[in-house]
Amino acid sequence: MDMANYYNEINKMIDKLMHKVLVYDRKGFKIGGNIEDLSLLDIHVLRNIGQVESKKIYELIEDMEMDRGLIASVTKKLILKGYIIKERSIEDKRVYILKLTEQGREMYEKILQVQNNLLEFLLSDVTLNEEKAILKFLSKINQTTLFCNKDVVYSKK
Repeated sequence: MDMANYYNEINKMIDKLMHKVLVYDRKGFKIGGNIEDLSLLDIHVLRNIGQVESKKIYELIEDMEMDRGLIASVTKKLILKGYIIKERSIEDKRVYILKLTEQGREMYEKILQVQNNLLEFLLSDVTLNEEKAILKFLSKINQTTLFCNKDVVYSKK
């Protein structure tokens, strides 16, 4: 089979993957044995805050590269669920800081464990050369985030 034959299969698999991600995102993710109505964005925000002790809201907005209103909505949901707290900065009262609660820290650890388990499963019977090919493929996917811009034209180099 040459590349032209794999093209359609790869395209179908990407479509299936995107569909599954959207379905799971709407249903919520099973983390640590419980169904949590956490979206991918909720999980991503928890991870972003969990990687550091605390995060200023404007830093989170910059890191996530998302609209202030969307981040405000997600952080409000996570505060109501008891995963994060929002405090005023002592140095600058205009600045708010986000921190994980104990419950948030536990969820963050569960998220990391689920991610590690998934990665171990995916790579369990993969050779080093296949790992390199996967990394190259994922790197290219990451570079194509410009596809949202309809004026971008891709060319093979």
